[in-house]
Amino acid sequence: MTVRRILDVNIEADHKILKTRCQPVRFPNQQLKRLVDDLFETLAATPNGVGLAAPQVGVALRVTVIWIPARSEEDAHGQLIETAPEQKLALINPEIVKRSPEVVLDYEGCLSMPNLQGEVPRASWVTLDYYDVHGKKQRIKRAEPYLARVIQHELDHLDGILFPERMTNLDKLYRIVPRTESAAKA
Repeated sequence: MTVRRILDVNIEADHKILKTRCQPVRFPNQQLKRLVDDLFETLAATPNGVGLAAPQVGVALRVTVIWIPARSEEDAHGQLIETAPEQKLALINPEIVKRSPEVVLDYEGCLSMPNLQGEVPRASWVTLDYYDVHGKKQRIKRAEPYLARVIQHELDHLDGILFPERMTNLDKLYRIVPRTESAAKA
């Protein structure tokens, strides 16, 4: 497995790739497992990342991975109780087949758009068809709101769409100042 360089929208050559509509994966595909492994390895090496699409590492294929850590809460006795399991998904040729009519506004960031965050409207749930790395068709029915948001964000990457293009109010696009940068100015 290899940690790959994540493309940056601020670099002209990277921007061109990030704005490209990706091609479907054809099965069988001998390189697919390695690409998926590299995407997970790259995602694991990035702080705060929960999803990574193939075009973000320069590969114009309809492949994305999602890794949402398990969530836990402390109970009345101080014990950690898992409230939501880990979700680790490799989505090949994913397609949203149904989405809720309800739209939810929430903030998103992007590994290819460092230090930016914006308020983006997304369907509150989606149903998704996709293939796994072995070419077997899968379905996620009514993905819960956080997973649904991540899915929609990552699938946009496969169509060359970046999250600010989904925003209805660009006044809600913010630059985040990293701690090291703000500490240097203090």
